[in-house]
Amino acid sequence: MKILVLMIALVSTTLFAKDAPNEYKMTVTEKGFEPSSLKVKAGKPVILKITRKTNATCAREITVPSQKLRVDLPLDKEVTVKLASLQKGEVKFGCAMDLMIGGVMFAE
Repeated sequence: MKILVLMIALVSTTLFAKDAPNEYKMTVTEKGFEPSSLKVKAGKPVILKITRKTNATCAREITVPSQKLRVDLPLDKEVTVKLASLQKGEVKFGCAMDLMIGGVMFAE
C-alpha cells in the first residue's frame, strides 16, 4: 500500500511539474534589471519575481508592451509579474522610459 501511494505521488508530481510555470527571481539595481535577459522553455508561462533595490534608476515599474502589462515596483518588496507563454519568440520588458530594456526568449 505504501508503495502504491508513493508511486501515485511521484506520477502526480511529474505531471504537475510539466505544467508548472518557469519562475525566476530578478532584481532592479543601478545597472537595471538583473538578469536583463532570460532563456526559458517555450510553451510555459513565466513568472518573474522582481525586487527593486534602488531609487537611483527610472525602473520604478516594469512594462511589457506586447502583453499590455505595467506593474509598479515598490522599493524592497518582491512583486510577481506573470507573462503568458509563447511557443517561440521574445517578450521585451523594460522601465516606463524604455531606457532599461530586457527580454525573455522562449525557445525549445
